[in-house]
Amino acid sequence: MEALAETRHVLQGAPTAELVQLIEAMARGNERALEQLYDATVGKLYALASAILRSVEDAEEVVCATYAYAWANAARFDDVRGNVLGWLLMLCRSRALDRLRQRRAAQLPEGSTEIESIAAEDDQPDDLLALLQQRSRVRTAVAQLTPVRRRLIALAFLQDLSHQQIAEKTGLALGTVKSHLRRALAQLREHLEAT
Repeated sequence: MEALAETRHVLQGAPTAELVQLIEAMARGNERALEQLYDATVGKLYALASAILRSVEDAEEVVCATYAYAWANAARFDDVRGNVLGWLLMLCRSRALDRLRQRRAAQLPEGSTEIESIAAEDDQPDDLLALLQQRSRVRTAVAQLTPVRRRLIALAFLQDLSHQQIAEKTGLALGTVKSHLRRALAQLREHLEAT
């Protein structure tokens, strides 16, 4: 417990080299490194997603998708091209903007098409493809979690609670909280990689 608090304290103002080490450990399949990266950066990612989306549910899904992508693509991270926090924020921002565009597309006036609306706003093909997605992969993945795991993910991502704080709030043992969160993230990653 003391080691976790110490690690979290060090990573809060985490030097780039320490975050890079966590990404490298994630690339080797170290789930603990993902937990530490999450603890060190989730507040900033959630703040960004919330500022863009102004929706708790959407921000939670975007942050979750960001970490799932970072886990699945940790080996692709190149610290020469930028720092870890910048990479995570860029991933989060991109997903938040995609979600915002999807919401706008869902509110189109009758008779207009998504393609017409997108073409009028933005000529970038990547944005066009993102907006044409009909379903949220993250929403589907989160819906497949058990209610307990969904609640724990929400407490961790939305309320930025530590594992210990979640254990205290829910009455679950600390090890149980960590286990559920680790399994939930693994399940989300598997679902997102499969789709």
